[in-house]
Amino acid sequence: MKLASQRLFTIIFAISTFFSLSAFRHTDVEGFTDPDFEGYQFRTVVVQLPNASLDFKRHIEKQFSKHFKKRGIRVLFHDDLFAPTREWDVESTAAVYQKYDVDAGLIITIGNAGSDESPGMIMYNATTTGSVTTGYATQVSVLRDHVSFDIALVDAESHRTAWIGELSTRGAGMLFVGPKSTAKGLAKGLLKELQRAGHVRNR
Repeated sequence: MKLASQRLFTIIFAISTFFSLSAFRHTDVEGFTDPDFEGYQFRTVVVQLPNASLDFKRHIEKQFSKHFKKRGIRVLFHDDLFAPTREWDVESTAAVYQKYDVDAGLIITIGNAGSDESPGMIMYNATTTGSVTTGYATQVSVLRDHVSFDIALVDAESHRTAWIGELSTRGAGMLFVGPKSTAKGLAKGLLKELQRAGHVRNR
C-alpha cells in the first residue's frame, strides 16, 4: 500500500510539473482581403514593427525569417532598409523597394499586451501510517501572457492595402510564455491565415 501510494504521488508530481512547464500557446486571427487583391501573392516582403521593442524585434526577425522561408518568401526588415536619420517620401521608398525587388510590406502594430502569475498545487510526496496516507503539496506559479496585433499587408507597387487582420496570441506555462513564444505564434498564425486567404502559396 505504501509503495503504491508513493508511486501515485510520483506520477501526479510528474504530470503536474509537465503541464506547469509546457502548457500551451494558442493563436487566433481574422482577416479581410480587398476585393481587388483576390489571389494576390508576394515573394519578398518588408516587415515593419513601428511600436515594438528592440528585444521583440530580434525575436520577430528570427521567427519570420525561419517560417516564411519555408514557404519560399524572402523577409526583409524595415529598420535595415530605411535609416531613421533620413526622411523617406514615396519616391525614395519606391527606389529602395525596386532595388531589393520588394513585392509587399507587412505593418505589424502591437495592441493590448499583458502577463500574470497564478499559484498552482502539485503533489510531491506522501507517507502512509497504517491505513492512512498523508500527502504533501507545494505551490508553483503558472505564468500566462497575451498579446494582440493589428496587421496590414500593403502592395509595394500601388501602395494599396491588400489585406488587413487582427491576431491575438496567448500562452501559459514556462515554455510557452515570453517574446520568443509570442513571435513564433505570430509568425505561424499569420502565415496560416495568409495561406488560407490565398496570399501565400500552399506547401
